Amino acid sequence: MFVVNFKLDYKKILIACVVIALFVATIMEFGTKTKTSSVNSNLENYDFDLTESNYTELLKNIHDNIDTSIGKTIHLVGFVFRMPDFKENYIVCGRNTISNNEDKIAGILCDYADAKSLVDSEWIEITGVITKGEYNGQMPIVKVGKLTKVTAPANTFVDNILEEQKTTNNKSNNN
Repeated sequence: MFVVNFKLDYKKILIACVVIALFVATIMEFGTKTKTSSVNSNLENYDFDLTESNYTELLKNIHDNIDTSIGKTIHLVGFVFRMPDFKENYIVCGRNTISNNEDKIAGILCDYADAKSLVDSEWIEITGVITKGEYNGQMPIVKVGKLTKVTAPANTFVDNILEEQKTTNNKSNNN
């Protein structure tokens, strides 16, 4: 008869489990970074390139001038946001902004064939073409050509140019 006597060291087992969990989490996070969908991946020169400083201004311009924006290319980074009544392939690519001292989401509706694979609040970079669609009225909808999962920027908020203009106008009217 063969008998083995060994003692379990629970600290070493716990440390090994944590290391394995970190390894798996790293693979899951960085292993999916290059997932792209290319409906039209040749978009490099954009008509609208939304950045932290011009995000709300360009969004307003696109919404106010839907007909002249149709067919133009757009590039932006934001997080995935959904409303309960969205079509299966609809998401909003949005950013946080401050309006009337409240945290709001500023974004644009996007039509993406594989939208159900995206997780709410996941950060993405998209390029696409602006189309005209219907969601509670006519609005611009980005037909996503390329989507890449990215890490959140250090500052997740964008400047609210419209709020800043309103504040400046109110200050000048009071003088």
